[in-house]
Amino acid sequence: ICFRCGGCDGLLESSMKGRKCPICTKMWRDGDTDIAECEECGIRVHGKCDVRANIYLLKQNSEIGNASSDKANKYTCPTCSKKHGNTDFGRVTRDHMHELSWQVIIQGILKPGVESSHLELQEKLMSQVDWKTRNLYRDEYRKVVLEGVRFLDMAREQYGDPRLLMDRFWRENLDLPTWMGQRATRFIHIAKRLKLTSQGFSARRIENCVLISKLAASWLKVACRTLGINTKKNVKGYERARKLLVPPDKCGALLLPFDNIRCERNRNIINKDEWSERFEPELKPFIDAQVLNLSDEADADGNGKKSRRNTECEYKLAKPLCGWNDLIEADPDRGDNEWKDPRQCALCHMCGDDDAGLPGVENCKSIGDDSDLKVARVGRLLPFGDGNWVHAMCAFWSSETWLTPSGGFMNAMEKARSRGAQLKCFGCGRSGATVGCSKANCPCNYHFPCAFAMGCVFTKDHKVFCAQHKDVNDELRPHPSEEYMKTLIVAPDKSKQENVDSQLCTRIGALVVHSMGQIERHSDCFHTEDYITNKGYLSSRIFWSTVTPKKRTVYMLKIEEGENHYPVFSATPGDRYNHPIKGTTADEVYKKLVSMVEAANRDHYSQGDLYSKLPTKRLSRKRIFGLNGAQFFGFGLNTIRRTLETLPGSESLATPMTDASPRYRFCYNQPSMEAITVLQRERAVIAAEKELENTSGCARTEGTKAVARSGGSGRITRALVRSADAEQVGGDGHGRRVEEESTRLDRSVNQKKYRDMKSVPIEQRLVAKRSHIHGWGLFTKVDFPKDSMVVEYMGETVRRCMADKREKAYEVSGEGSCYMFRLDLLRIVDATDTGCMARFMNHSCQPNAYAKVITVETDLGHDKKIMIFAKRDIATGEEITYDYKFPVEDGSLRCTCGAPNCIGRLN
Repeated sequence: ICFRCGGCDGLLESSMKGRKCPICTKMWRDGDTDIAECEECGIRVHGKCDVRANIYLLKQNSEIGNASSDKANKYTCPTCSKKHGNTDFGRVTRDHMHELSWQVIIQGILKPGVESSHLELQEKLMSQVDWKTRNLYRDEYRKVVLEGVRFLDMAREQYGDPRLLMDRFWRENLDLPTWMGQRATRFIHIAKRLKLTSQGFSARRIENCVLISKLAASWLKVACRTLGINTKKNVKGYERARKLLVPPDKCGALLLPFDNIRCERNRNIINKDEWSERFEPELKPFIDAQVLNLSDEADADGNGKKSRRNTECEYKLAKPLCGWNDLIEADPDRGDNEWKDPRQCALCHMCGDDDAGLPGVENCKSIGDDSDLKVARVGRLLPFGDGNWVHAMCAFWSSETWLTPSGGFMNAMEKARSRGAQLKCFGCGRSGATVGCSKANCPCNYHFPCAFAMGCVFTKDHKVFCAQHKDVNDELRPHPSEEYMKTLIVAPDKSKQENVDSQLCTRIGALVVHSMGQIERHSDCFHTEDYITNKGYLSSRIFWSTVTPKKRTVYMLKIEEGENHYPVFSATPGDRYNHPIKGTTADEVYKKLVSMVEAANRDHYSQGDLYSKLPTKRLSRKRIFGLNGAQFFGFGLNTIRRTLETLPGSESLATPMTDASPRYRFCYNQPSMEAITVLQRERAVIAAEKELENTSGCARTEGTKAVARSGGSGRITRALVRSADAEQVGGDGHGRRVEEESTRLDRSVNQKKYRDMKSVPIEQRLVAKRSHIHGWGLFTKVDFPKDSMVVEYMGETVRRCMADKREKAYEVSGEGSCYMFRLDLLRIVDATDTGCMARFMNHSCQPNAYAKVITVETDLGHDKKIMIFAKRDIATGEEITYDYKFPVEDGSLRCTCGAPNCIGRLN
């Protein structure tokens, strides 16, 4: 008879009844040693079929099992465990973790932040527990996504595109809910974007894995329903996919089911009791001797020499850098005075910064010999008007002030200081009491430290009640000194915003920027596409020392001009000021500095020694948060970059001098086009003057070539010609701006306007009179609405070569001015001798008209005309002016238009 299968059906049923294992349904014999009997129902189970049975048998056969309690030696089969609601051995339920997290918070092991309560902290802890628990089931979630990819291939084979399957689902579906189809459609788009079909799925973060698997579960349900496939039989990981099909809540939020916290069977997890009773007694002597050096036998080896573990330096914590007091402690004979922070709070009159009151820091401190008197910590010092300082907590708890939640601005500080100067503290009797009791008609006013010492209570809605009125129903704030861990700025008073002290340094953490430097307007060497590295930039930073391990020092960071006119970056350490670290880039200096710091602290790491008590050095190649060269110097930080972009001369960063020069990419403040134009003209003037310089130093020795280079009196003529060329032919620069300014009229509209203008004689519309701008000017006799045609620029149309000859002839004949306007690439309109009064139009930096070349139909066919349009409504008697748009070359020509925005030059 086979005792494992029981033989044929019906054989020995009477004698073998009750000898089957309820899990594997195989038979057992009386002599089997791998059988565990249930204490309640008496059923016997194979040890290999149940984990609890296997552990029960191991305890029975070991010394730990004999020494343990009777309760631990009892075995309960799975059927009886389900009746009593028991979980698997070693399993911890979510309810247990919920109770444990609450105990951790109540006992003070974890404390909530400033703006959070105990319940919010517990919710955050349980959220982390839930995601850590889901990470144990990562393989199941990933299997659901892979099944979804497999069904995408099936849908692609039958329909050509999975989206066609979804079209059929939306047309024929009657049973499945709408949210399921929406999630399925979303999964199709995500699978296409992430290329799951070709590259597979390997989500590194469990959050992404769970969310994508939730969409995949809906896709599997929709695909199986549309394809007519049984979901339970054909989908791998069906149970996990079924649990993920949870509808959204009423607000449409995605709900995730909770997973059971399990003890993984496939991992060698040692039970806590087994560790403490079996392994810990054996390993404790070895740990004490080899790691902690508590045994005398480990002090010396067989030759009587001290071992390396005892001779290496002890691990020590780094202390913060605060003045030069550490130097006085190391060398008392230096004769230096003790360093103290001279900055004084304008409210409490205490000097220096104080601890911010973090959850891990005691929120109060003792004063004098009386240890019962406790004073709250006042936090960091914040600067505000006229070089004054105020502690963060003194400003925050003042009755008049209020904090902007988004920007971190402390408002109404000047009002609080003015009122506090007239009130005395009820605790110490000094002026500056701004923390008043919120109870009506209560005259009590305190400094913030005095209010804490006198028993005042602080609420979460920014109210303070004295000891007599502290019985309030508002939710109290147990730690009023806990400071906001963000940037705090005292908002300047509106009446004093114009007198803001610009000499204040910018401080960001351990970095202090003393000088922003000056932008070089006529040099492209002191900036790149990403950073502005001004000449004269000066900052200081507290960083690790390159000489003394585990110690900080001050570094002076400078940007200077090198021999080749390029920037030189230097970092001078305070404890080694004779050896500055220099380089051509900030990254080069920072890498040298970091390598020197690592070399100084080399002996303070274990260096691969597994028995050393020193910390190990991080060997992972994963990206971690840290500084780069630009951030170390400071000009790479967003706050400093915003300030650098507002410095005078920032337009030169966007105007490279050569094609190979870098163009800085602005992030916060873009320079104006007017400033860029002015800079271009300045550079053109400098280049023209440099070109016209006498190489020999004497004008007489230059002969006629200096006059030829200067161009004589024809500079204006050539500028007008080239300006028209740029407007109509170039397609960029000034021509593009003229096209944007003018209205884009079609040919029929232009034709109608042209006929209307020609129907009225020019003498009835315009008149030439003396102008205050220059010589003669063109004035109106009637009103001209915006975009209407004012006059046609008429003259003799000649070719370009003839225009060049005429220009030279005008110069030789001494003609005062010549009026040439380019019509197209080949033709130029010359109005010097033959033309109309349109030639008398003067230039203005704020014109009321603009020029445009249009095509109209005449008796000779279609022809191009130079028309002057009204840029705005022009009243009767106004002078017609337009912008000559001279190119920035050939020296500077004085402008006398008198407009508010006049720059004083025509080019």
